[in-house]
Amino acid sequence: MAKKKNPQKIYVKNPKIGEKYWFRFIGSWSFGVLIKRNPKLEEHYGEPWYTLETKDGMKYPISIFNIRKEKPIIKDNV
Repeated sequence: MAKKKNPQKIYVKNPKIGEKYWFRFIGSWSFGVLIKRNPKLEEHYGEPWYTLETKDGMKYPISIFNIRKEKPIIKDNV
């Protein structure tokens, strides 16, 4: 029997292109600028996806569930 997924929380309801956000990618938090939406990933996964770019020029595809306005407080930060 399959497990039920817990609903994920959206922290930024309507991210704006050009604004800076914290995002989670492969288990770590980074900071970057939202540069565009990803319609192909949205079509495949059925949820909003965006591309964020860090100050060193790396671009990351990020789901709406992994974008935050402020850096999240985690045990490593305390």
